[in-house]
Amino acid sequence: MSTVITGDTWTRRGISLLWDTDTLSSITEVKNVLSVRQYLNYYKTEWPEELQSANGYAMVVAGLETILDVMEPSGLIEWLEKEFYRSLLSFQNMYEGQCALIFWLPGGQKRVEYKADGIFYWTCSGPYHGKQIPLSSCLWNGAASDAKIIAKGLGIHDVKDKGCIGIYHPRIS
Repeated sequence: MSTVITGDTWTRRGISLLWDTDTLSSITEVKNVLSVRQYLNYYKTEWPEELQSANGYAMVVAGLETILDVMEPSGLIEWLEKEFYRSLLSFQNMYEGQCALIFWLPGGQKRVEYKADGIFYWTCSGPYHGKQIPLSSCLWNGAASDAKIIAKGLGIHDVKDKGCIGIYHPRIS
């Protein structure tokens, strides 16, 4: 069983996967949500001085879900672990762990599964329908077991529970 957090700490630090629409709209406006392309462009050039979401404490990024579905699973795992992971570290270092990076995965709750090995798996769709990748391992490397379920309230124990709104990791290394 994964640890559960309530509250809004995840909107000010760490890296999160969010799928709850109401929560998304409470922390940012649509105009402030970046595409994965924009996010990666910041990584390759320079991170912004000011963030636009969660009262200046978060960057919200959409589009990762599409990448998870269109890339071939073994290539996807390699890209996430070797390329994308570096962007997460860079973001965390730029903001000294005091800002949040939130990936909007609108269909995430139906596609994420927490397994006995302590890893959150993503179930692909599209041409790779049904194949699973170890998403939390890819994104958070050896610290994947520190990931927590974000819950709207008490009594939430699994990503499939109605009050689960996402997954949070406080700090990767």
